[in-house]
Amino acid sequence: MRSISLLLVLAGAAPAAADPLYEAELRVGYGISVGGGQGMTSTRSTPLTLAALGSIAINEEPRVLGFGGLVVETLDRSSAGVMAGVRLAPAGSPFRLAAAGTWMVAPFTLWGAIASAGACKRVGKAWSACGDLQLTAYVAGSDLPDGHSVTQFQGVLGMVFDAF
Repeated sequence: MRSISLLLVLAGAAPAAADPLYEAELRVGYGISVGGGQGMTSTRSTPLTLAALGSIAINEEPRVLGFGGLVVETLDRSSAGVMAGVRLAPAGSPFRLAAAGTWMVAPFTLWGAIASAGACKRVGKAWSACGDLQLTAYVAGSDLPDGHSVTQFQGVLGMVFDAF
């Protein structure tokens, strides 16, 4: 009787799909930018942000990925740079949180920090569609006047490819 019960349990159990060790992501973001300092504040739209990122799993439970890649800003501002950080993406959950640093290097410099929260939905066998709310705070660089900062609030759409 025990062996029949064990066989029924094993037959009904589907093998767990392993989380991928590597991912590639293409992202596009747009939103609102708030800048200012010394008592003056201005609000306008952000540049259109395009990013190509790669990530690698660095911890299994909780699932943490290290990521990095190239970032380009266009529409109203043309710049290029890099970002690197960590992402918490718990196994079995569509939700994810990320923290990163960013450095825009051309034509002027900007240094900042990024925080984002969002979710992904599996769309195909090898990719997912993702949506994030992202906050970027630029606090230093040659493209900021002394005593000023710029904060960007963006909605970000992405495609994550993970069949490696």
